[in-house]
This record gives sequence, structure tokens and C-alpha cells, in this order.
Amino acid sequence: MSEHAAQAAGPRPVSTQTRRGAAVDELRRAIMAGELKAGQPLREVHIASQLGVSRPTLREAIYQLIHEGLLEQQPYRGVIVTAIDEKFITDTAAVRVALETLAARALADDPDGSRRGQLRSVWEEYRAAHHAQDPGRLHQAHIALHRTIWDASDNAMLKRIWPTVEAQINLAITVDESTRSDPDRALHVHERLIDAILGGDPDTIAAEVERHTRASADELLEMIAERQRSASEG
Repeated sequence: MSEHAAQAAGPRPVSTQTRRGAAVDELRRAIMAGELKAGQPLREVHIASQLGVSRPTLREAIYQLIHEGLLEQQPYRGVIVTAIDEKFITDTAAVRVALETLAARALADDPDGSRRGQLRSVWEEYRAAHHAQDPGRLHQAHIALHRTIWDASDNAMLKRIWPTVEAQINLAITVDESTRSDPDRALHVHERLIDAILGGDPDTIAAEVERHTRASADELLEMIAERQRSASEG
């Protein structure tokens, strides 16, 4: 990469009209594109200048990305880009399989149909976001779909746990989306998951959650490793 290209890499100016939301989107894009590296401290003045936003607006964006798990606050270092490694991906998948299986089975055990109704509603929004080919909207619909599975379970403990794990799940989903860049595949695998839950069979639900989460995580790790091998050989 030339010196000019290296200087150009990183967050790009955003419109003052969109401010915080656009700053969040651009920082997220720069992190997932590798322009902001894992462990790299964020220099607030420099980043605000690159984005073309005020420092208070940048701080709001940073707080949002800390909540999502893409950034983290460390003592004596300030805000840094979160390191996403194999252990993070596998650990997150293991927790999701256990808890999301419990949530999905509870959702399927639906005495009056209201839980399935919530799931169908959020699934329609996911499909609409896919049809619109809007990555930002699709990402939010993706998170909302999994949040609804937990919330519609009507399990008080799962509903309390979700805000604690949402940032990690959001981060894992973001890594998956940016690595694959395959919304059609995502639509298909989520359709299988929704069909399993609406079908109501506990064993089928457990198998599909396992396949949706842990098998996808294993496949994702293979893709990341292959890209790293290709990059080193290149």
C-alpha cells in the first residue's frame, strides 16, 4: 500500500445532517474492514476530524460501539478496538446455543399464539430488510430477530440476561455478516430456524439452533483462517 493510500485509509467524512448515526456506521465499517485494527487506541481529536463531526458527537458514537462490543474502555489506554479472536467466537456460540435453545423451545410452547405472532412479525421485517438490500437495516433486523426469540420466550431470567449478552451477540453477528457478505445465505439459514421454531418440535429446534449457531461459527472460523493464509501467501 502506498503512503498516500495508507493515509487515506480509515474513517471518512460524514454528513453533519446524520451526525451520530452516520459516525457509528462509519466507525463500524472501518473496524470491520480492518482499517481500525484490533487493540488500536482511538485518538479522539484525529477521528473526529476524519469524520467531520464534533467531539461530543464522536463520544456518543463511541459509547454506542462500546455497547455493541466493537470498542472497549481500558484503564490507562482509553478506548481501543476490541480484539476478536477464535475463543471469543467459539465461546459466544456455545453460550448462544445453550440459551437460545431454551428460549426457542419456550417460544414454541405457545398457549395462545401470541409468542409465534411476535416471531412472525419480526421475521417479516427481516425479509423486508433483505428485499430492500439495505445492510444497516438488515443488521438491525437480524439483531431484533434474535432479541425477539429471547424476549418472546417469556422466561424472566432470559429476558434479564439479554441486555448483558447483547453486545457480544451483536459483535459476533457483525463479524459473521462482514466476513461472509452473503445476505441470501443469511435469509435461507434464518428461514430454517424460524420454520423449526414455528414447527414446535423440541428436538428439531435444538438441532437447528445448534446448526444455525455453532456450525456457522465453525464455518466462519475456517473462512477467516483461509483469508489469513491467503493474505500471508500474497
